[in-house]
Amino acid sequence: MGHILSAKVLELGMDAVVPAMRDPEIPSSVGQFHIVPYAMPAAQQPYVVDDPVIQARLTRVYEQEQTGELEEPNTMVVACASSVCTSEQALDVKPQSSGERIVLYVCGGGFVSSDTALLKWHYVRVSQELGQRVFVPRYHVAPAHVFPRAIHDVYTAFMYLVNQGFQAQDITVLGISAGANIALAVVELLRIQKEPEPSRIVVVAPCVDLTLSMDSWTRNHDKCVLGYIPVDNPHSMPRVYYGDVESGVDVFAMLRHPLLSPLFGRAHAGPPLQIHSGTCDALADDAVALAQRVPHAELITYPGRNHYTILRGKQQLDAMYAHMRRFIQTPCSE
Repeated sequence: MGHILSAKVLELGMDAVVPAMRDPEIPSSVGQFHIVPYAMPAAQQPYVVDDPVIQARLTRVYEQEQTGELEEPNTMVVACASSVCTSEQALDVKPQSSGERIVLYVCGGGFVSSDTALLKWHYVRVSQELGQRVFVPRYHVAPAHVFPRAIHDVYTAFMYLVNQGFQAQDITVLGISAGANIALAVVELLRIQKEPEPSRIVVVAPCVDLTLSMDSWTRNHDKCVLGYIPVDNPHSMPRVYYGDVESGVDVFAMLRHPLLSPLFGRAHAGPPLQIHSGTCDALADDAVALAQRVPHAELITYPGRNHYTILRGKQQLDAMYAHMRRFIQTPCSE
């Protein structure tokens, strides 16, 4: 996300490195981790949005998908704990039973990396804690593939799972950091397209305002490994994600569009939402602002945790998974 690191913050970041960086393999006795292809369903409709610039970009990625213009195939990780299913069941991207509930996990990476390998252990742990299979789309990233490619990839993964027989109301969407942005944008796009929405959304350390206007960017500068580069700099995280700015476009105004900054969307009209945030995160105020805009949202804060340490430590993770399990397994009110 455009890191500017002091030695103190760098040391803090290194302490937050997850175990998977040192040992990315998951023992088969613990869980399964497979990569499977997915494709845009024939019935998936072209996008229709209110902004002509974004409409043109969405049309372009939709047509690229139709014509097979992209060289890299769409793939997703299927992760499951051994207590949830066997390796053979994990590879079968269809419901194992009527009403099977699953998680569509959108990983983070500052829009420039898709960290599926790094968090392999986390996907299996989520599966174990929630008792569900976890599907992780490996979306295309900037700068080679700019907005809205990642949104299209995850939207297509959601539509693919529905086309395979899963019910939208049996899917929980879980997004981390930049993945939370993409996850919420996908739900916004489902709403625009009048498609069924997932039953619940869980976001961790969400990045939901790409104008980078929140005070926590400066307030937590010395406590978090995320560095601040203003959006008028083309090397800033939002500008790298957006790519080349079209002639005549006010990029700051464009970054407020709900598909880029879901904070300004219609999440208040969407599924139940659970938000996890560390008080020392540069994105802490994003989480608070999102909770304030969504009356039915549940905001859970973790004192002293920053953007990376929110996923560090057994006690921290046990607490987070317990909140997720309660939220996901509680029946939705009518």
